[in-house]
Amino acid sequence: MTIETTSQAGARVRGGRIGVLKVPDWSVVVARQTGALPAGGEQGSPGAIVHALRVVACDAEARADGVRVGMRVRDAQGASPMLALAPADPVGEALAFERVVRAVLAVVPTAQPIGDGALAFRMRGASRFYGSESRAIEAVRGALAPLGLTAAFGVADDRFSAELAAGAGAETIVPPGRSREFLSSLPVGVLGDDELPSMLHRLGVHTLGGFAQLPDASVRDRFGEAGLVALARARGLDDRRVDDSGLGEERVLRLAFEPGIEGVHELALAVREPVERFVRQLAEQRLVCSEIRIVMRGEEGRVSERLWRQPGFLRAGDIVDRMRWQLGESDLGSALVEVQALPERLDADVEHMPGLWGGGDIDDRTKHALERLQGMLGREAVLTARPGGGRLLAERGVLTPWGDAPAPQAAGPWPGALPPPRPAVVFRPPLPVRLLDAAGESVDAAALDERQGSPAAFSPPASARRRVVAWAGPWPIRRRELGDVVHRVQILDGEGEAWVLLHADGSWLAEGRYA
Repeated sequence: MTIETTSQAGARVRGGRIGVLKVPDWSVVVARQTGALPAGGEQGSPGAIVHALRVVACDAEARADGVRVGMRVRDAQGASPMLALAPADPVGEALAFERVVRAVLAVVPTAQPIGDGALAFRMRGASRFYGSESRAIEAVRGALAPLGLTAAFGVADDRFSAELAAGAGAETIVPPGRSREFLSSLPVGVLGDDELPSMLHRLGVHTLGGFAQLPDASVRDRFGEAGLVALARARGLDDRRVDDSGLGEERVLRLAFEPGIEGVHELALAVREPVERFVRQLAEQRLVCSEIRIVMRGEEGRVSERLWRQPGFLRAGDIVDRMRWQLGESDLGSALVEVQALPERLDADVEHMPGLWGGGDIDDRTKHALERLQGMLGREAVLTARPGGGRLLAERGVLTPWGDAPAPQAAGPWPGALPPPRPAVVFRPPLPVRLLDAAGESVDAAALDERQGSPAAFSPPASARRRVVAWAGPWPIRRRELGDVVHRVQILDGEGEAWVLLHADGSWLAEGRYA
């Protein structure tokens, strides 16, 4: 990369325009989202983030009361008696910013987090695709809307100017070749180095424009190489570009195989060491993976993709097992040539540390036993249950193989669903039964609805016929997969057992039995 070193007003850094997105008061935004600070609003209480008894971030309401970054906590509370405080959480902020990165990468090809709720991206490709820099910014702004975030944007020839432009307003686009002019009136304090601005002030230099006019040799002699870097930025010649080459690389595992892999045991041997290294890299950042997406590609191009998760977090052995299971269950039709492991959810490691007296989401011995059973009997042999939504009993409890992410459940309400208490035994799928009238003929639900008939006998699955002591219903349920209208009936048989029956397409099915 080459840089024009001329100090003329029209100087530009070669390499393309840069855009910067900045979510104002990012630390406070995250604290409000996580509940560490009360929710804000038009009448919301001012909020601040503190570390070592100093304010490290605050919102606009706090600033309006006179709170400033660097202020002692007691002074800040004196200036703003209603000030809400939360401890600094840099790991949580970094994890939360992953969502912003993903959203931006959905509309622009490259992006790089630069800290403090800010992200830089290249404008050349984005402006060409969307037609202009303003339209590219609107696309990024739209990508942030589902996250409930608002951001300020800056565009300039260099990253330093773009960062300052993002802090100047909702959207500031510095025309090409005008970065130095844009910077000239700004105070030298924006350089960020406390020592350098204070020395410049003593020399009578108060703006970036005045600093930019100083000779290179004089700046080098007085301030060294760091001074030359600051001088280049003051002239609009910041040489920092958007570096996406390492974006997420430490958090994405990509493995290619030549020749391709045919069996699950061969795959386990090939991936174990890279997976262990991958998990160690996350641990060094104090992160653990609790949800991972595994993508496999066969030699002929067929792809298998699945989302995995389990209670607690995934260790190296857990990830290797899920790769084995996915390869064994997938139909790639050819040898495996590529596998990717993409963490979908990263948590701070402290969230999964055991308490002083042990404990946690699940006991390690229990987890080991479940995984051992799964390894011996197959993935589908060990299931976990969670509440679900639906009208049928089988839909009210969702069974998922241990380690799989449960399928998303549609929101209710569910008219026609059986109210509690529900049967203790649910048949999956419902079992065929017979419900007969006094003449020994099959009862029709429509006749029951019109009170033209009454059930007299019932034949449970694999049992002798029993008499019907009492019954209630029918209640219609609209279910296309079981017929246009399904009717539900409850009966009590002569053995004292209560049943829930379904009538669909002229047949009776046992949906559940009360214990």
